[in-house]
Amino acid sequence: MIQTFEHVIGGERMQFCASIAEGGGPQRVIISRADSAESLVIVQADGIIGTIRAEVEAPDTFVADAVRKAQQEALIERALETGEVQTTSL
Repeated sequence: MIQTFEHVIGGERMQFCASIAEGGGPQRVIISRADSAESLVIVQADGIIGTIRAEVEAPDTFVADAVRKAQQEALIERALETGEVQTTSL
């Protein structure tokens, strides 16, 4: 599942996408620019509650929650400024 969204950074509206990462380990959402496959933010479903939420919630809700958290914590901006992937827990 891939969700595209817009986010304003420095007065400029930019396009991003968020997708649920495949593979083993904890459920996680990866956020990148829409025009690049470079990962900017990784939001993991950590702990018992996070893991249960990721398994019970609809995938689009899980992705939307991860995007909202990344936006609220300014993780996208920080990733673009520093060039380093930002990580957080949901």
